[in-house]
Amino acid sequence: MKSPLKPLLAASFVAPLIIGTPAIAQTVPVVNASLTSQSQTAYSPRFNIWYETIMPGEGLLISLQPDQQLLIEGKPWTPDWRAPATAQALSATLLSGAQEIATITLFVLEPHTNKDAKGWLNGYRIGSYPRNPPKGFIRLDGPEDKEIALSPHFNLGQFLCKQQPGHWPKYVLVSQDNIRRLEALLGALNDDKTTDAETFFVMSGFRTPFYNSAIGSAKFSRHMYGDAADIYVDYAPRNGNMDDLNRDGKVNKADANWLYDYAQRLYKERKDLPKGGIGAYRANAVHGPFVHVDGRGTTARWGR
Repeated sequence: MKSPLKPLLAASFVAPLIIGTPAIAQTVPVVNASLTSQSQTAYSPRFNIWYETIMPGEGLLISLQPDQQLLIEGKPWTPDWRAPATAQALSATLLSGAQEIATITLFVLEPHTNKDAKGWLNGYRIGSYPRNPPKGFIRLDGPEDKEIALSPHFNLGQFLCKQQPGHWPKYVLVSQDNIRRLEALLGALNDDKTTDAETFFVMSGFRTPFYNSAIGSAKFSRHMYGDAADIYVDYAPRNGNMDDLNRDGKVNKADANWLYDYAQRLYKERKDLPKGGIGAYRANAVHGPFVHVDGRGTTARWGR
């Protein structure tokens, strides 16, 4: 039996909070909740819709105000709570009195070590990481799991790898740091009235090492770690292509450059956000122009 866990931080919240996903994306209030798995030491702001990852059997560090409680699958959290032994998604609700102030999905990860010697995980081909393999993966058991919300404007299905479309379970990684950067960028674009888009179109999110190698991407691509997303704004018109963001009557690399410049200014101003990469790409025979955004932890720029 492990010793009871000590709270790391006192929970505090920005009020009032709006529960549920707004119809139009706007910069959303931040929830400063101390909710950390045993394997993590970093603290990061969270939204009123959020997620955490935890390994099987791990405990959860959390400190609550006297009027607050966390319900996991409808039952109050206690310091001796431990994650189930198998990969799954648990529903948690953070309450202040009777008011719901945050909904959190706890993903119990499928351990990386469950892969077989050839890189397969329950029939899903992961491949081999060239370095620093993740501890585990988020598991999706069926198409309905794609709708699980990660944050106010992004869901799990947007970041799935494009391989084995009919196979379940699937596995994915999505970086919290990059979701924070994407939420900030989308919210700023909406606040500035550049668009009314509810989300970005994520052209490419997580890639398994197998898939990353198959498409000839960089050996150490951040996509393999769930840190990266290739995105564009597709709202007016919604046609599977980048919007004319610079209003010059054409959709081309200049629109990707416009979004790149906008993101670069925003991330330079927002010192509270994790550092990461931005890249701008022109259209080719397969796709239109897009921008790469990642949360690698260091600043990187290319393609402009």
